[in-house]
Amino acid sequence: MISKYRHKELVWVDLESPTEEEVAYITEEYTIPPFIKENIARNSQEDIINLDNSFTFAYLNLPRVLTSKKENNRLIFIANDSFIIVIHDEPIQALGEFSKEMELDTITGERFKNNSKLMFAYLLKDLYINSQKQLVAEDTKIKIFRKQILQKSKILKSFIWLFIVSLIVIILVICL
Repeated sequence: MISKYRHKELVWVDLESPTEEEVAYITEEYTIPPFIKENIARNSQEDIINLDNSFTFAYLNLPRVLTSKKENNRLIFIANDSFIIVIHDEPIQALGEFSKEMELDTITGERFKNNSKLMFAYLLKDLYINSQKQLVAEDTKIKIFRKQILQKSKILKSFIWLFIVSLIVIILVICL
């Protein structure tokens, strides 16, 4: 799915779970260099960062969420002075939040100041903050799960001791 957001002369293109045709359309529309097109198409398992005078390109493999059915979980950035293209295989909450910030900044004009580098920096900051929140939430779930396991293991130990004592009593009764 292609979503485009405009902020004065800047454009942010968000491609979520894009088809090959959508990627081809966007890379043609924004005249993306061949080396970037090749790296997008090859679905690499290694992270790639390439900076040159006209483009910033980053291909990052994100950790897979346990519930994910997707084989890939990549996050790709292509940026220059007039646009930022983000390609990702799964929904990312921070990108939705960033689109709201862009709309707000269109009115106030205080954050991005029509500068794609500032916009890119804020986008990365939002992604970082969101991933921290997700890690804290997952850590909380793990702590709750550990506590539940500990409680169940105490109950299991009690049943085991009760079973052993019952066996001893039965053996004593049979022997006497």
